[in-house]
Amino acid sequence: MYNLLKTKKKIIIPFIIVFITVSSLSFVKTDYYFMSPGPPYQWEIDYGEIKNYDFEGNLYQLTVRRDEANALIYAWSLINDSYDLYPREEILPDGVTPKELSEISIQNMRTSENVAIAVALKNVGYEISSKGDGVSVVGLLDDSPVKEKLKKGDLLNSINNKEISSTTEFISTLRTYNIGESVTIGLLREVDGELKQMFVETTLIEHVEYKGEPMVGFLATTVNERFDFPFEIDIKTGNVGGPSAGLMMALNVYNNLIPEDITNSMIIAGTGTIEIDGSIGPVGGIKQKIIAAKRAGAELILVPIANFEEARTFETEKTAIVAVDSFDEALSVISQYSSR
Repeated sequence: MYNLLKTKKKIIIPFIIVFITVSSLSFVKTDYYFMSPGPPYQWEIDYGEIKNYDFEGNLYQLTVRRDEANALIYAWSLINDSYDLYPREEILPDGVTPKELSEISIQNMRTSENVAIAVALKNVGYEISSKGDGVSVVGLLDDSPVKEKLKKGDLLNSINNKEISSTTEFISTLRTYNIGESVTIGLLREVDGELKQMFVETTLIEHVEYKGEPMVGFLATTVNERFDFPFEIDIKTGNVGGPSAGLMMALNVYNNLIPEDITNSMIIAGTGTIEIDGSIGPVGGIKQKIIAAKRAGAELILVPIANFEEARTFETEKTAIVAVDSFDEALSVISQYSSR
């Protein structure tokens, strides 16, 4: 009996040592963030008393998990191809805490939700208008050309004298320019207790996440953005953040408000930001999102044009991956594939 216990102890002790060593790595911080596949979402949407229709297929929104990488996650990312690592400064702008980044991400989701609802309602036949009180700067990237020109709290209100009142307008206006072009940004800044109109000139750089897309290099949020909806729609987004759910939220709302089922029982997944004019913008983490879509059994995956080259490498006979640049084109592609 004694020998048996002694033998078991010899076997168990090394496992305990390994377990403690591995567990301790979870408390060691690194200078990296990681990105991994997140769960696909089929949004729960509340329409109140407004008539809406169920559908048999799926319109999955694809997500990623993005967080600070401890030493254990860092090591795992080196051997797991579905995980990617990013230097902290690429994810967390100067002067922004992880908590603030999370809050900004949630705010971006709320804005995206409202824009998606507006796009869906417009396509159903409603007239929709929106207003905001400007674009507030909440953080600046280290390599941004405006790092020494803009300040946290600045309220941006124009690009090349074109008035802007929301981040949606800011982004859509930026997309009319090319990387390397110069633009003049108008802003209000508090000086000695008073708001003063100022202008800064900057050269547009390539977006850190979206190849081929121009950016200035800061995080922003819309101040008091308001949409005039004919009735209330509540998409239960929970703690999911970021703007990349726009396309699929708009498709879900649209499909609930028309009697026909655009999916025709297909499993469809997708990702893409959406602007008030229905245009589709690029997203981050496309590899992880495609992996998640395939795990969910998606037969058709919709992606923004800017992400297509990376996404297409995952296409198989069972899974079609199609690039779309507008809400209307997304509807057309779904119709084409669901009618087969």
